[in-house]
Amino acid sequence: MKYLIFAVILAGGAYIFPQFYEEVDSPCQALERKALRVNTDAQSASSGLANLLLSATSGSLGREMAADEYPDLPARLGCLATYYNFPEDWRP
Repeated sequence: MKYLIFAVILAGGAYIFPQFYEEVDSPCQALERKALRVNTDAQSASSGLANLLLSATSGSLGREMAADEYPDLPARLGCLATYYNFPEDWRP
């Protein structure tokens, strides 16, 4: 029984962590924000356009990314799986 409770707490934490870390309301917005954050370089991250893009995430791009990676999962779970599998740095 204690393992089941531990597994539920661990799964709940894994579901909520991206939303708290990225300071958004859904896993799809967290995925979209991570993609924008990772793909902007350090010099342009301080620009107004980058800050505007980071603040205007709606989650639609994240849902599309998740649908490409995991078409059989529901959108929120697909976004969550894609968030955790998203590489931290795509640039060579």
